[in-house]
Amino acid sequence: MPARQFEPANPPHASVEQRLAMNLQPEALESAQLRRAHADWCRLRTGPGVPDYRSFDICDFSYVVGSLNMMSVERDPWRFRYRVHSTLAVRNCGKDLTGQYLDDYPSDMHRRNIEAFCIHAAQRHEPTIDIADNILLFRRLMHYETVGLPFGNAAGEITHLALAINSRPLTAI
Repeated sequence: MPARQFEPANPPHASVEQRLAMNLQPEALESAQLRRAHADWCRLRTGPGVPDYRSFDICDFSYVVGSLNMMSVERDPWRFRYRVHSTLAVRNCGKDLTGQYLDDYPSDMHRRNIEAFCIHAAQRHEPTIDIADNILLFRRLMHYETVGLPFGNAAGEITHLALAINSRPLTAI
């Protein structure tokens, strides 16, 4: 079977806000694991709200566990704490942020992008998808795909985000 060909999902230099405004669908994702995570989250959903965080079981997402970040959500002001910083994310940024806030991310530019994505995802009651090419991260141009899966509490507030990521280097500079 020939390899699946992907068209760029967004303009080459679009900001995270511009990319999020495109409201990308799972079919745009290169990663089969991220498409599956999106579908599995949809199966956990029992109504118009988000799945309850208490129903989250990492075993349901075992196929993506090495690239799944789990973040707790705080409001007023927005803050995000890594409950689990995935192996892939640690490899990409060179630092394990488990238990730490996003504020401690070692790249200011990438931290601002992650924060904008998390704020957007924490305000929606559905998955958020971002696809970006030519993201400069620690002297490497990267292709990044992220699916933000919101989880909440009985009151319907989003309390956690599961961020499944797929990344690959495009080139080193």
